[in-house]
Amino acid sequence: AGLSHQQQLRMFNQLDSHDTARFKSLLGRDVARLPLAVVWLFCWPGVPCIYYGDEVGLDGNNDPFCRKPFPWHESQQDQTLLALYQRLAALRKATPALRHGGCQVLYAEGDVVVFLRVLGTERALVAINRGESCEVPLPISPLLAVNGWQRREGKGQQADATLSLPAISATVWTAH
Repeated sequence: AGLSHQQQLRMFNQLDSHDTARFKSLLGRDVARLPLAVVWLFCWPGVPCIYYGDEVGLDGNNDPFCRKPFPWHESQQDQTLLALYQRLAALRKATPALRHGGCQVLYAEGDVVVFLRVLGTERALVAINRGESCEVPLPISPLLAVNGWQRREGKGQQADATLSLPAISATVWTAH
């Protein structure tokens, strides 16, 4: 049996914690995929739970290395990653569908997942591609029949019922 929608909305989603290696360290040479996970964290149903330092790129393997002190000097922080966390936190706050909306996976094949968050007339469309650039056909759905999708994060393109996704990318669109 699956979790109810209300239970899913209350789940604490996290990439890592005080008991695990830092997600950045687990990625190793695939660290370019880190922003994709951050987009998932803020857009998937549930509450984004951020372990201190993740937002500035702190790394560390299993305990005790995952518990390094916070790098307070800006020169030791990944400002690009911090800006992504800040933009996604603001987007989530401004988009009730990302906090309370239902979720429908529209496409999940190979390296790509595309899902839709829906609350009333508000929509958030999220496309995450961990592989090569590609085009993804969207299904015909009344949930996608909206005017004026606005790209809020990422570089993906939307034309008709097809998404063009750059390699190793995450894109979020919203509509009302």
